[in-house]
Amino acid sequence: MVDVNLDEKDFKLLYHLDREGDIDVETISEELEISSSTVYYRLEKYREMGILKGKVAHLDPRKLGLELTVISEIKGAYGPEYETLGTQLSELSAVQEVYFMLGEMSFYVISKVKDHDHLQDLIDAIINIDGVEDSATHVVLKTFKDEPRLLTNYDTADLERLFE
Repeated sequence: MVDVNLDEKDFKLLYHLDREGDIDVETISEELEISSSTVYYRLEKYREMGILKGKVAHLDPRKLGLELTVISEIKGAYGPEYETLGTQLSELSAVQEVYFMLGEMSFYVISKVKDHDHLQDLIDAIINIDGVEDSATHVVLKTFKDEPRLLTNYDTADLERLFE
């Protein structure tokens, strides 16, 4: 585990950023009762540490017409080829996440697609990649949780233990 050495102000600042998705220094400064210069300094420190990357807006896929969430399980030969296969899966249009896994299937691929035709195009692209031995694709019927923000997925007690 990497020792990030954060104090309570860091924790509160990172939680605010994760919750709000916004870097409004004045608002953060007022809410957390710390100076603007401290906020700027810490934001720069987080960027240098690689904790804070870029500025991200969260788009609603359904409102953009991406109605189907798809989870594909991909089986491929284990060995040096899996790096290439993982890269190729990652580069497919509509693919959001690719995980190399232990177990029966080698990769889990999560995608958002518009409709069944778009889904068929994705499946065709997957099975045409060299090294794909088998695949199974599942369409999500109902989403109970899809929360990409990191810290908001933890309760306060867990967060305190994580940042001790």
